[in-house]
Amino acid sequence: MDIKALKDEFYDGIAKALIDFSNSEKNKDVYVMVLDCDSDVGMASLRYHNRCMFESELERYKVYEEKHGWKVYGLHGSEYDPGEFAFIEYEKSALVEHFFDSYYYHKIGNYYGEGEPIEEIKDNYKEIFWEVIIDTINRLKTEMEELGVHITEDFIFFHCDHDQNYEERDRMIAMTVDEDVMKKLIERK
Repeated sequence: MDIKALKDEFYDGIAKALIDFSNSEKNKDVYVMVLDCDSDVGMASLRYHNRCMFESELERYKVYEEKHGWKVYGLHGSEYDPGEFAFIEYEKSALVEHFFDSYYYHKIGNYYGEGEPIEEIKDNYKEIFWEVIIDTINRLKTEMEELGVHITEDFIFFHCDHDQNYEERDRMIAMTVDEDVMKKLIERK
């Protein structure tokens, strides 16, 4: 399997979705984007949040904080919780689709036959999965304005895995977000 082509095609699909998003009315004050992944099944969802959406849910978040102790602000609060973000649909090329599907079927024990592209990478599939995700974020995070996405000054773009604790999620976020920015967001009240 051509890993460079896989990276390029995944990036292209996400970039095209962001260009389409940039023409929507929701493209205002975007402060965070995430590739919300489930590495157990080879899934990556593109999600975002903007200030208007956050403000519209602020009272609900404050009730959660009062009732359940769930923080409102900061990296460990509703403000940066991918579960609170909206989705941006993107199209997968045939190669990307095959990679994600193969990953899932390989994980459940349905192996592809000899000569299938997954065979040559099955032993380091998870590493390739995360490499593709991180490469795409690092390429896109500096291109957001060029793609037409209206980002805030404090915009961040990160990735996470399904059902992580804060320590694991912070480790992943640190791969694409500056340490000082992370510290500020973790301490935010």
